[in-house]
Amino acid sequence: MGNKGKKSTGIAIIIIALVLLLVWEHFADGSDNPTYAVQTRECKITPLFSPDDDCSDAIVDCINNAQKTVDVSIYTFTSRPISNALVRANKRGVSVRVIMDREQSAGHYSKKRYLHNSGIPVRVHIGDGLMHNKFAVIDTQIVITGSYNWTASAQKYNFENIVIIESPEVAKIYQKEFGKLWKKFE
Repeated sequence: MGNKGKKSTGIAIIIIALVLLLVWEHFADGSDNPTYAVQTRECKITPLFSPDDDCSDAIVDCINNAQKTVDVSIYTFTSRPISNALVRANKRGVSVRVIMDREQSAGHYSKKRYLHNSGIPVRVHIGDGLMHNKFAVIDTQIVITGSYNWTASAQKYNFENIVIIESPEVAKIYQKEFGKLWKKFE
């Protein structure tokens, strides 16, 4: 093999090594959170925008219709109507669990104490960063997510949104994330 063949082989080996390195970095980054893409024919999506739409009522309606479970991961939670709906759901036998941000849950108007005193397990984010999620999973069928914090200000004054996604496939992904956080914040 001449110099030309050796040079081509060397370049090919370098290219293959770089490709393998990139693939390795992509799959071995220590993350167990792959990007999800769900395609389904059975999916209803309802977007709502505050302050024009009543996002709080929509959330309460979803909670009121829960049969088995309501799992909530929320940054700021001061809403009386939503907290009351969760307590009512818990009293009728629905399993309700809530994860909140550490700093936000310590606020004067936070519903953490009320929920806890009503028998609802509440876990608080520990560690660096914020627990900035805003989602709920209902009966592993419905996901409520968006920018909307569960507060009166989000309903009355802020430009916020929620998206209600009725899809078992999507709910399963959010349920998995909730389970991971629930375990992490024991």
